[in-house]
Amino acid sequence: MYEIFVINLESSVERRHNISRQLDELGLPFSVFSAVNGREGHHPLFDNYDDPLSQLYRGKSLSKGQLGCYASHYLLWQKCVELNKPIIVIEDDALLYPAPMTDFVRAIPTLDPKFECIRLFDNKRKAFNFTPLVSLGATSVCKFTKGHMSATGYYLTPTGARKFLAHSDRWYMAVDIYMDRFWINQVDCYGTAPACLTNDPIFDSDIGYDSQKPPRSLLTRCKREWFNLTELFKRETHNALYKIKQK
Repeated sequence: MYEIFVINLESSVERRHNISRQLDELGLPFSVFSAVNGREGHHPLFDNYDDPLSQLYRGKSLSKGQLGCYASHYLLWQKCVELNKPIIVIEDDALLYPAPMTDFVRAIPTLDPKFECIRLFDNKRKAFNFTPLVSLGATSVCKFTKGHMSATGYYLTPTGARKFLAHSDRWYMAVDIYMDRFWINQVDCYGTAPACLTNDPIFDSDIGYDSQKPPRSLLTRCKREWFNLTELFKRETHNALYKIKQK
């Protein structure tokens, strides 16, 4: 019916024990998926990374940790297609909310196929709108106008996984931001409200970000602002077309 995968670095023992305990308490079977450690060697998937494109649109490079994170999720998208059934992906620093999580899992067999990816965590944007679509008891599936800025946990169907893979031949932004670009990958942004999980505050990010960022030139800043403006236009256009299709 579905499988749960926990992304975990082999060295992150405390995180693995913490998320394992939570899932065991909810009676949810799961598998630990060995994460790609971007800081240890060159993984073949890193050849997908396009640094010139990252510099052009973002004015900075992805860190090795971000590349490892992207590769880990990418491999699970491939796993979803291989299994040909929905999966739930959970990063090992997740803190589960028992009632919403349990109700969501119970409802999986009844979910409409149009829900190709459902974010299970709180939206981290400063401003966004969402529309409840289906009540699942302690939570609801909702349509969001903006992506969640995280990949802490999500439900994914093979159809959604194929779309993520098809539009991910070149990497130039973090995996969660790529997933947020529903106007590009064609995987509409659905989520749960209230959330089924969040980031556990006792853990720092395992990704690792560059502590020192080189100053951006005026030209770089202008290019970045133009990219952000075009992204805004594409997002709003997609949202408008979505509303029209629902009428």
